[in-house]
Amino acid sequence: MNAKDRHLQPLGTLQLIAIIMVVLGHFWIKDAVFLNSACVSFCFVYSGFFTAMFHPFGQGYGLREHGRFMWHKLAKLYPLHVLGIALGLLSGYITWHATGVNPRILLAHLTLTSPWIADRAYYFGVNPVAWFICALFFLYLVAPLVVKLLRLIPRVRWQAVLILTLLALEFVCGYSADPDSEPLLLNRFHLYQFPPLRLLDFATGIVLFNASQSTAWRCLADRLTPRAATLIEAGAVILSIALYYLGKTYLHEHCYRAFCASAPAVVVLLGAFVFTTGRNGAVSRVLSLHPLVVLSTIGAEIYLLQLGVHFSLRPLLLQCGLVKGTTPYLLTQLAALLLVSWLVHRYFVIPIRDRLDCRSSHEAPSKGKSAEKA
Repeated sequence: MNAKDRHLQPLGTLQLIAIIMVVLGHFWIKDAVFLNSACVSFCFVYSGFFTAMFHPFGQGYGLREHGRFMWHKLAKLYPLHVLGIALGLLSGYITWHATGVNPRILLAHLTLTSPWIADRAYYFGVNPVAWFICALFFLYLVAPLVVKLLRLIPRVRWQAVLILTLLALEFVCGYSADPDSEPLLLNRFHLYQFPPLRLLDFATGIVLFNASQSTAWRCLADRLTPRAATLIEAGAVILSIALYYLGKTYLHEHCYRAFCASAPAVVVLLGAFVFTTGRNGAVSRVLSLHPLVVLSTIGAEIYLLQLGVHFSLRPLLLQCGLVKGTTPYLLTQLAALLLVSWLVHRYFVIPIRDRLDCRSSHEAPSKGKSAEKA
């Protein structure tokens, strides 16, 4: 983040924690379907919030501006997506001696269409976690439409009512769906990854941002003292954990699409830290520690490379005598994932972003000169 956005660093650290919990849920924590669902949904809400914050899609925003927006997102994330696919193929060869891959599955991953196909082979092929990026690009594609539609509802309270109504309808679908059913709309697994259904998570983040811009919200936030901010943050953490366990206890077995059940915990946690942003609360100060801020910059790398690193290292660690599932084995895997993610970020992602930013800075003056001539 830029220097002027340092007050938002606790939110980036929260997303990092959510990503690490997803990694632990894949390899460490047993029966972690609800945990993974809640943490992934947190990331989608977080994306919606920051998309609305930094890209207001105001008057004069047209197809040309949206094309630049999509190109900017694609140029920054797609190379990492391709690297995750390559590492997934490598890990498949190392772990299972897989010498080939279904070209249709590979093409679906490369074209960001794998979550749209109601076939589990497309989910688990190549790099299973890449569905998140595929869904995220769809949400970026429709983000201006979502923002403008929500603006048609003048009051934030009615926007929240709309989101709650849609969540209730989706919960009914997830509750009644058959996890073993093949049709598209009846499969809980597909409900979890189907990009249009992630619009609710994304729109929830946009509504949260709209609420944070209201006069009442700002007046209350301006009165906060550091002690009050600390109490709100600590209370939000405790309440969100309680709401999470409440949802997990009573709804885990019935609703695979768990954001419907974890939405209160996600909104309470993110909303509280948005409310206390810049108020110097104790929890925010901890989340703003330099090591955590540095790690939060490699969240995308950690998420996309987790399976490739894990399965590539597994044969080597087993040969070294480490027992699968033990703490030393998993800590070694986590340390290797952090190291690989940092190296990829430093020597692969940053050069691409610098080149993209340099190109954008060169294009801006030329457009200004052409406008002056006109």
